[in-house]
Amino acid sequence: MKAPGAHSLFSGKWVVRLGAIAAAALYLVFLLATLPSVPFHPDEATYIYMSRDLDRIVALGPLSVCWSADGGSDPLQTERERDCPLTRYAIGLARGIAGLPAAASNWDWSADWDQNLRQGAVPSDEVLILARIPQALLLFLSVLLMARIGWGMGGGAGALTAAVLFGLNSQVLLHTRRAMSESALLFGMILTIAVLMEQKRESSRGMRRIGFPLLAGAALALAASAKYSGLLLAPVVLAGMFFFTGETAPRKIFLGGIARCGVMILGFLAVFLILNPVFWCDPGGTLSAVIAERRRLLAGQVQAMRPAGPMAVLDSIPGRLLAPLYEWFIAPPAFWDIPNYAEITAAAEKAYLARPINSLTVRGIGSVAAAVLAFFGLGWAVVGCLRRNPDTARLVATIWFLAVLIGIIVGIPILWQRYYLPLLPAGAALSAGAAGAIWTRIRKK
Repeated sequence: MKAPGAHSLFSGKWVVRLGAIAAAALYLVFLLATLPSVPFHPDEATYIYMSRDLDRIVALGPLSVCWSADGGSDPLQTERERDCPLTRYAIGLARGIAGLPAAASNWDWSADWDQNLRQGAVPSDEVLILARIPQALLLFLSVLLMARIGWGMGGGAGALTAAVLFGLNSQVLLHTRRAMSESALLFGMILTIAVLMEQKRESSRGMRRIGFPLLAGAALALAASAKYSGLLLAPVVLAGMFFFTGETAPRKIFLGGIARCGVMILGFLAVFLILNPVFWCDPGGTLSAVIAERRRLLAGQVQAMRPAGPMAVLDSIPGRLLAPLYEWFIAPPAFWDIPNYAEITAAAEKAYLARPINSLTVRGIGSVAAAVLAFFGLGWAVVGCLRRNPDTARLVATIWFLAVLIGIIVGIPILWQRYYLPLLPAGAALSAGAAGAIWTRIRKK
């Protein structure tokens, strides 16, 4: 005699759920267990060094990291102008829990490895792994969110496709397991899209008018607080505010969308300013300094790349157009941007690539399958957007992909792989739609 509930426990739905939970747990164990095998990047040392800002805020208050026109008195101000603080906070929190100090010195790219080691810029293995743990956890959450987005795009087949294509992508596995900003950036961007896709016509008026706009603004602020390239999603979020306003007349839809944009911007500003006290004392001056420093940094990167790798400088329009495709489907994981220390890290890189799971989408069948699904998914999504009552998920995914692609083409003049990572989750979402459509057609036949 069967026990009560035995049939439901071992029904198809429960088997799928238990399988998904087991797969997620196995993936998390894999991420955490393999952190020591990821080759070191000197930028990790800078993030660990700058994580001392959290200690400073806790000890002296948020105003202690405020930007000032006389920045010479604070040697860390240039780094605060250059980069966003979310990853620093995560590393600082991990260090605080473990009771470990930050790196003693910032990384000096003009010095050799031994000089940086003597100055205390090279973190210990213990501190490095500890700093990577928050990034691995954010990657894990990003994969779960991608499965949710994939479900909206193509049901179960879409969820599986989005999670696998994103979570096992060779570039994602490398860059988001390092103590750098890429993991937090992709998490914030994916969270923003997930919020937009959760909007429904049947949602309550309060959620439509206030809840979803505030959540979307807050998620966008998280992405921008990880890296300024998170603002590539601003057009997507603004467009999403005109979906499901609860109105039917075009004029009311427009006015309702404008109102929701206002609420979203308030949510964005509130969360962004809370996370970025560097802006508190002089917002206008800080913003000008950030823009100037980012321009100076990008110009310096271009100048450094011309002698080191002239083919990586994208001076032509065709080069800008082809670069995303190359980085998306062809390029192997880029362990470094400038080969200052390539000889020293070469052994770790070779050992890393020797593990097949780290290079599943490097050329070969994995890369071809991802390309076919992505382009088919883009066409499927565009066709769906042209229908009379387009599906929200397709609309959001299409705008997401195009906004990121155009932003990268216009704003990225060098072939640095990390700058192209925001394209990968958008491509995985489109692939999820393609997989769902193919699976539906197979089931019908």
